[in-house]
Amino acid sequence: MVNKGEKLKLDLHTHIWEASSFETPSIDTAYKVINQCKKIGIDGIAITDHDHAHPDLLKISFEYYKIFTKHFPNEIVVFPGREIELHMKHDYFQTYEVGEFMLPNGKLFRNYCHPGHPSQQIEINHIQSIEVNNSIHNWHINKNQVYELADKHNLILTEVSDAHDINDIGKNYIEIPLEDLLSSGIDLNKLQIQGWENHRSI
Repeated sequence: MVNKGEKLKLDLHTHIWEASSFETPSIDTAYKVINQCKKIGIDGIAITDHDHAHPDLLKISFEYYKIFTKHFPNEIVVFPGREIELHMKHDYFQTYEVGEFMLPNGKLFRNYCHPGHPSQQIEINHIQSIEVNNSIHNWHINKNQVYELADKHNLILTEVSDAHDINDIGKNYIEIPLEDLLSSGIDLNKLQIQGWENHRSI
């Protein structure tokens, strides 16, 4: 149970399925994730494996969510989602990556992943946050540019692990009230986001 106004320590960019060597979602992997979160002192994660790794990546992410909530209720906060590659509107051959995950109120939250990689250009389109600190991609990030974009577009600044190994979860995180995420999410009844047609709640 999260108290109103309470700040949560959240790692909003993790690759749980890849960290398990792409095994079927299991109680064992979920248990290891929880232990790592407890050890490092964070309250929760977003599951954002690359969607190109599976034709229905969201199904896997939501299977993990169900395992966490059924077998380990209230141990950590978990947001099921994916990381997708998008083409820039002004130049199709320039791409960027976005982490999308479902919030408890059924809204979708989108985090701009490692700005500067793969494209040095940055395009803000239905984005709620942007990474200013990424454990494995920091050398791509022009922090001054990110601060300017966050200010211009009213984006939340995120610090993430981008963990591809369970032991790396929580190496970076942000502290933020859950309400700040909930209030800025996308209403999927008003804006259609491809891939989320069958996933409207958690």
